[in-house]
Amino acid sequence: MSNLQAYTPVMFKNITANIIGRCWSIISGFIFIPLYIKFLGFGSYSVISFTLIVAGIMAILDAGLTATLARELARQDRGNLEKLNVFRSLEKYYFIVVILVIGIILFLSDFIANGWLKTTLFTSNELSLFLKIIGVDIGFQLLFRFYIGGLMGLEKQVEANFYQIIWSTIRNGLVIGLIFFLPSLKGFFLWQALTSVIFAFLLKVYLSKFFKRLTKEKKVEKIEIRSITKLWKFAGGMFLISLVASLNTQVDKILISKLLPLESLGSYTLASSLAMVIISLVSPISASLLPRFTALYSINKNEEASLLFQNINNAVCIIIFAITANLFFFSREVIWIWTGNPDLASHSAVYLKVLIFSTSILALTMLPYDVAIANGYTKLNNILGMLSLLITLPGYFFAIRNYGAIGAAYLLVFVQLVYAIIYYYFIGRMFLKIKNVIFFYIKQFFFPFIGSFGVVFLFSYIPSWAVSNKIALLFWIGLSFTTTILISVFVSVPKSKLQMLFNRLLNFKTFLQK
Repeated sequence: MSNLQAYTPVMFKNITANIIGRCWSIISGFIFIPLYIKFLGFGSYSVISFTLIVAGIMAILDAGLTATLARELARQDRGNLEKLNVFRSLEKYYFIVVILVIGIILFLSDFIANGWLKTTLFTSNELSLFLKIIGVDIGFQLLFRFYIGGLMGLEKQVEANFYQIIWSTIRNGLVIGLIFFLPSLKGFFLWQALTSVIFAFLLKVYLSKFFKRLTKEKKVEKIEIRSITKLWKFAGGMFLISLVASLNTQVDKILISKLLPLESLGSYTLASSLAMVIISLVSPISASLLPRFTALYSINKNEEASLLFQNINNAVCIIIFAITANLFFFSREVIWIWTGNPDLASHSAVYLKVLIFSTSILALTMLPYDVAIANGYTKLNNILGMLSLLITLPGYFFAIRNYGAIGAAYLLVFVQLVYAIIYYYFIGRMFLKIKNVIFFYIKQFFFPFIGSFGVVFLFSYIPSWAVSNKIALLFWIGLSFTTTILISVFVSVPKSKLQMLFNRLLNFKTFLQK
């Protein structure tokens, strides 16, 4: 089978749609976060940062249902009526999830406001009210993302990204007008909660109508008991993955919010948000590949799936290392360009230089994770996740107590690195059938990494005409990134694949219309 056959028009349309969606997410973040800080103040942004932690923890209650829905709807061995039954069954359970999320946050809001957060900017009653409002927001936001997962599984990712872009624009963009005239954190949270409720309802209506057209039946056939058992077994594995991942990614921020002033959490979260640009760029590729991997493995086209993985992973590594190198060497400059605040840039850059490595390592594991989930395999994730908790739970407390927030950042990098090396090895051997895993590491990772950091190191000597000028500095960093990508592509990608890519770009317009 040729390389071209491993790529389909549907998959590339989905990748294109996802990239557009994620690019908007990145752009909107660059635009909106500095405005939040400007109109509401950095103290209010620190409170917003804490609500993101709450949302991350509550995502545990998703219990793997969104991933299960996406996987089941992507399978080629299920009929339309079976898929509809899966959707309706999981949706009923998800309504319970929404009620649980809202109820838990309402119950704990007073305790968190009085006994956890350290800030003098707001009273305990105000903080408690904020938490109650975001409880509603988080519950319906999870439901919205559940429906998005359904669209992703059906490979209707153009529609999924359309809804996400509109939701993000109204939720995070139009609120700027509100806080400009009425700089109230309460109004900010109320607006976001309202948009989550409305868009969750709109997506429910859309999916219900879609399945009605798809099945053209009123009565839905039941799935065999064996199929239901397998479905919940997979969902249970995904729940444990979600639980462990949330603890590993949120414990550092939770302890920072408890042990240090809330402003420290704000600086740490700001750096973390910027580092997440890598995830934002890789996740659309991952989201498009998961249903494709699931479809291929469900009909035993394992070699085609492995070829697809290796080709896409090569491109992903080039992107990841180019971004990582530039954000490492230009951390302070990028934050200064972004926020316009030199003091904030200096404080947050210290964290960004470290957090960018943990985020890049996490991004590198996204494609092998897709391969594992496409095969319904969650055991390795759970074993490694549980083992990592033995390090992170006591480790974060010790690191933050003795070294502050930067100690947590270094520990996170160490844990992510060990996890990634082991994970790549076993997934490569089990599902991708990579014979020489060490050679694969060198070919896919080592050379792009060394090349990227070598090129950006030379660019890190900023010319005098760009040091204090934002536009000139942005141009210089953009030139550095572009040069890094081009050199990495020509060094790491075989000429035959470059020619294939060039031919596709020439026919891109025709390709998208297929």
